[in-house]
Amino acid sequence: MSVIWQKVISDLWNNKARTLLAILSIATGVFAVGATFGMADQMLAGMDAAHQAVNPSHIMIFLQDDIDQTIADRLKKVDGVVDIEVANQTAVRYKMHPDDEWDSGVMVMRDDYDDQTYDTLQIKEGEWPAKNHYAIERLSSQHLGVGLGDKVIFEVDDRPKALEFTGKIRHPFVPPPQFGGPAFFFADARGMERFGIEEGEFGQLLVRVAPYSETLARQAATEIKDRLSKENIGVATIIYQDPIKHWGRSIMEGINLVLQVLAVVSLGASVVLILNTLMALVIEQTNQIGIIKAIGGTTWDIVKIYLTGVLVYGLLALFISLPLGAYVAYAASRWLLNIFNIDYDTFQYSTRALALQTAAALTVPILAALWPILNGASITVREAIASYGLGGGRFGRSRLDRMIEHFGRRFLSTPYATALGNMFRRKGRLILTQLVLITAGTMFLAVMTLSSSINMTLDQEFARRNYDLVVYLNDNERTDRTTALAESFQGVEKAEVWYDHAAFILKAGQRTQEAGIGAELMGIPAGSDMFQPLIVEGRWLEPGDAHGVVILKDIADDHDIKLGDTITLDLGELGDDEW
Repeated sequence: MSVIWQKVISDLWNNKARTLLAILSIATGVFAVGATFGMADQMLAGMDAAHQAVNPSHIMIFLQDDIDQTIADRLKKVDGVVDIEVANQTAVRYKMHPDDEWDSGVMVMRDDYDDQTYDTLQIKEGEWPAKNHYAIERLSSQHLGVGLGDKVIFEVDDRPKALEFTGKIRHPFVPPPQFGGPAFFFADARGMERFGIEEGEFGQLLVRVAPYSETLARQAATEIKDRLSKENIGVATIIYQDPIKHWGRSIMEGINLVLQVLAVVSLGASVVLILNTLMALVIEQTNQIGIIKAIGGTTWDIVKIYLTGVLVYGLLALFISLPLGAYVAYAASRWLLNIFNIDYDTFQYSTRALALQTAAALTVPILAALWPILNGASITVREAIASYGLGGGRFGRSRLDRMIEHFGRRFLSTPYATALGNMFRRKGRLILTQLVLITAGTMFLAVMTLSSSINMTLDQEFARRNYDLVVYLNDNERTDRTTALAESFQGVEKAEVWYDHAAFILKAGQRTQEAGIGAELMGIPAGSDMFQPLIVEGRWLEPGDAHGVVILKDIADDHDIKLGDTITLDLGELGDDEW
């Protein structure tokens, strides 16, 4: 064994507490990097892979009126449309036990479960729904505790009816029920008739275009909406999907960014701890450095001794953090993907995360340790032997030192004055220590502020919506009768009826391109206090604004619509008018 390794092992073994502290501090930062970056890579890749596996539609169109297959076939002739698959989705009410209150759910139907084209459903247990047998979505089954052969009570023709489940299905686009998402159930065409949808009628279109682009998808949606309006068929909602990226990717990217920033900060904090550890070690062994140089050792020999020790720190930290980070990244990815109804049961790891961990464990500590090591190795034999440590005896020369000394002598007792002087004796170490504390405090405040900001934004948004419940009606109803009926229920203090209708926006005679869920005109009763919008420019509606509209800022920005501009709203079967 070489002399260098004997020296390194001696230092590591004789300073066990310091060695353990250094290894754990490096391992903490390296683990954070591996866990967060590994989780981000696995989760986003898993989400995208699961999304692509179901052959996602580019456009989901929910209709206000049902159509038949003939109309759907005619819509396939729209420029750019490759194919259209029809489906059904309707709101239902259900309860688990006869004495329970009704809860809301969604009943889904596919025309042919054995020959699906887009947004394909997957049977996980049992059989596809047929006639009097229904299926339940897998997450809903777990949340409600419903298994194969169990029955759930549904409201059918205004009466409770227990229906049996013979299958569990994975639906790729369901909000997690544990976070408030509705329960999803499945039926075939015969089973759907119980809920008011005749066989051969469809209220949902799954559309694909080629070659895919967001612009072409919106153009196709606009044309489909236009053709349907000419047949007096309204469009309730239009949802666009990227065929490559999962619909929940943007949510997780924001969360991952915050976690990755925190991981890098954690690594930075561990670097400062390593720096302080090496500074203390070099200062403590200044006498040894002088002896090594006195017997013929070079500056490079001393640098090799201490860098080898740092490398050992990094290797041991990597040995701890690499498997732990890989496992936590997989476990966290699996848990989060299961929330999004994605199977992730085979252990995987991110090569990028492993590479980052290796680089962080082996290079970052060495780079951090270079300054104190080079500073200590450059000391002369005379300075090393005559000194009690680097910087020793230098306190009191600067103006700041004299001010601190004067303050301590005048206002503090001897022990406190000595402690204050020692704190400022090595200002570099003091600054590094403060940087760690300041950075940690800053990140804590940033995360807490972000959380508070999100909560405040949501609170303000909900405060502007001064109502507790929204009920969507299938058909237009009389306002007075509907309001009176709603207010007749116990606990209902006030109810009002709003009107909304799908619309096309025309500016200077040119139709704007569909975006998001499409344009929608919403009518609110005059003087209503149930909705208090956040006005960023202009004013809210007032009595007498017969042809005045308030437009969403995003829509106005997208189509360069400004205050005072005149637009035309095409309401299909209701005609068009200027506003």
